Amino acid sequence: RSEESYTVMNYATLDQVTVEKIENVDPPSPPPGKTGSGGTARGAAGGHLLRVVMEKDSEGKREEIVLSAETLSDRARWIAALMHREKEKPDTTPKGGTGMLEV
Repeated sequence: RSEESYTVMNYATLDQVTVEKIENVDPPSPPPGKTGSGGTARGAAGGHLLRVVMEKDSEGKREEIVLSAETLSDRARWIAALMHREKEKPDTTPKGGTGMLEV
């Protein structure tokens, strides 16, 4: 396994998450107070963008974030994984279990 570490900034259960690709040529402006660690500027300039919406995040608030993938196939894999989990969650999550997305 990799020894990479990460910090969870926010999370939501998968039933509260939607995702869509962004085909805009013009880069979106980041939401107020939500700046990445330098990846946003690089991603906006040449990345492949997707929008993740958490209807109710860890604090019960609606959170919308734009992420950048390095390649179209990376973006497609993220979207497919999140959409697949959305559709499958009601049937595959054991009673009392909670699937989560951490960002």
